[in-house]
Amino acid sequence: MTTEEEIIGEPTLKKHPRVRRFMGLLLTGLAAVAPILGTIWLLILIYKILLKVGEVIIDKLMILLNGIRWRAYDGVGEFHEWTFDFMGSNFVRFLIPVFLLLLAGSAVANRPGRKMLYWMNGAMQRIPYLGFIYSALKQFVDAVKNLGGDRKFKSVAYVEYPSPGCRMIGFVTGNYHDAQTGKDVTTVFIPTSPNPMTGFIIVIDDEKVQNSDMTLEEASKMILSAGLVAPASFQETME
Repeated sequence: MTTEEEIIGEPTLKKHPRVRRFMGLLLTGLAAVAPILGTIWLLILIYKILLKVGEVIIDKLMILLNGIRWRAYDGVGEFHEWTFDFMGSNFVRFLIPVFLLLLAGSAVANRPGRKMLYWMNGAMQRIPYLGFIYSALKQFVDAVKNLGGDRKFKSVAYVEYPSPGCRMIGFVTGNYHDAQTGKDVTTVFIPTSPNPMTGFIIVIDDEKVQNSDMTLEEASKMILSAGLVAPASFQETME
């Protein structure tokens, strides 16, 4: 006799527990391996980009040097062009752009370098169309750089929005006294999920800020995972 569940179609995973177990193990393995593979892939990509930049620099330098030698060649003997091929040459090609980046970082770390960088930023941003692209890329790079920088959020807090009982996760960035209202206020950065590099700032009265026991790392993981990775205290409550 056909049951109601068979008529409407029972989920395949319930019919086949082995398939369900297989999918569970597959997803568990993917969750364990994906961060490692992603990190390795990113490192390899950065290495290939820097290596390609080093190859272009070396090739241009070899062309220049061989051109100078050719002009000074007196025709005696056979002319052999210099090449940059030896054991470990690729590692040297990789180190050249790394060294140039270190020089650039050292240059902008002092006052004249910062002034020059400020002038270049202003000049690039004034270029039609390209200025918009440059500004967007600069904001993205600055956001990534600040993730590991000295600037840290003070704590994690909840803001009741958009209705009573709903809470948004935010990072406390400062506490001030608003002379206009005569109240102490807190500035909270509300990040978007799963991209915490964007968001908005709100200024809220101190008494309306709900402190959270989550650490900055726990809150960041929860935002990046769109809530899939919950803090340990949340997991203990749900068990």
